[in-house]
Amino acid sequence: MIEFLAIFIALAGTLIASYYDLKTTEIPDYLPIVMIAAGILLNLVNFLITKNSEYLFFSIMNGIVFSAIGFSMYFAGQWGAGDAFLLAAVGFLIPKNFFLNEDLPFLFTYLVNLFFLGSIYMIIYSIAYAIKEKTALKYFKEQMSKFYWAIFVFFIFFLIASSIISYLIFNSINLKLVIISSVSSIILIILWVFSKSVEKSFIKRIPVSKLKVGDVLVESKRWDGITEKKLREIKRSGKKYVYIKTGVCFAPAFPIALIYTFLFGNSVINFIKLLYLI
Repeated sequence: MIEFLAIFIALAGTLIASYYDLKTTEIPDYLPIVMIAAGILLNLVNFLITKNSEYLFFSIMNGIVFSAIGFSMYFAGQWGAGDAFLLAAVGFLIPKNFFLNEDLPFLFTYLVNLFFLGSIYMIIYSIAYAIKEKTALKYFKEQMSKFYWAIFVFFIFFLIASSIISYLIFNSINLKLVIISSVSSIILIILWVFSKSVEKSFIKRIPVSKLKVGDVLVESKRWDGITEKKLREIKRSGKKYVYIKTGVCFAPAFPIALIYTFLFGNSVINFIKLLYLI
């Protein structure tokens, strides 16, 4: 019963955070804090009832590890503080995968799913954003026109390299493996060019009169929105325009990874199995 309650809180909390992130680009400060407190309390109650310290131990361990990873991403300027706290909250709430019997710990599987499925989500989000924001497609076309010869050269390189590696490993050229690895490599390069184009379109020049609390200035090394005090300073500075940046609202990746983890396990392992079957 306690396990299902913890899962419900984790799923409900990450879904609520996703709603706010998509609507306002911010996650309410209180939400992950409540989730963390609930996770520690529930696993402590579980320990007091069952006298089994396993869930409490892994809850604290997952929470600490997830906190370290989340805030490393925050200080690196890749995530907002809300994302970091949300990852920590999932760790404190859920010590293990209750539905699937697998050797891999929940900590490892969830992180793999979060970053792998999160990458796919970011690609889909970026495509949707690019369709809406025409400047992103303009930047992408410009970049592709500059690098299409380089991409062709890379494809030939990957084709030759994959053939050599295939021959060294299998003593023959595995055509399927060569084609899949070469095409996948080129797709990744194109997606990287696309992501950089979308990232460039996230930067906007706006009048200071439209600047508001929570907006992130381009010069900010982290995803910290400006405060009321900073907003007053900018308005008093006499500046007419400022550059702000937005980014992919990453919170929806948390419930997506959570649902996948409990239903299917490790996404990367499943992907490799799928390639093997193909």
